[in-house]
Amino acid sequence: MSRRKIVNVRTFIDWDSARRILSTSTQRGRNDLGLRSMMEIQNFIAELLHGLNSDTHYRVDYRIYHGWHRGTTKTEDYREFEKISADSQLSRRLGTCSFSPEVVFGNILLCGGKRSKLYNTLRRREDTQKDEQKMVDTALVSDLLTSVRNDRNSVHIVIGDDDDLIPGVITADSWGAKVILARVKREFDSAHLNVTDLIQRRKSA
Repeated sequence: MSRRKIVNVRTFIDWDSARRILSTSTQRGRNDLGLRSMMEIQNFIAELLHGLNSDTHYRVDYRIYHGWHRGTTKTEDYREFEKISADSQLSRRLGTCSFSPEVVFGNILLCGGKRSKLYNTLRRREDTQKDEQKMVDTALVSDLLTSVRNDRNSVHIVIGDDDDLIPGVITADSWGAKVILARVKREFDSAHLNVTDLIQRRKSA
């Protein structure tokens, strides 16, 4: 019997979009919300990959992008993910997909170098007194393009609903990468963009 082909999958997750994958009723209470959301994201990734080729074995890792630091101080979300990663709670196999137990935070850019650490990505606006994220989408796109430049053989999945991610996905596709923009809650796309074949949604949503 022939061995299954093994393909690496690099997943770039906009956490602000991805954590909405759970229904509103399920999100009551904070306990284990990050873990439950990530496990549902794994289900979504497995669904996408099995749709590509159910005979291929996929090894999936993920980088997660969010407002991880207020100044240089880790946020509560960051500390929650550190615990999830340390406890290896994400190590699972779903069909032909094996998932890494390790969470990699997107505040350290794949380009490396002395400028690659990003801090102060969660800031309080003085006029509204509300928190807002900074540099998250651009960090994700920068890492996607760095990854594609160095590794054309892996499958690249971007999980996020923001249209700001689209130019990077289009560029990755033009470079010959197998890239998917996976949408979590967004139901409609712009009729003015040629991205239909790049976008996937949950069939089980």
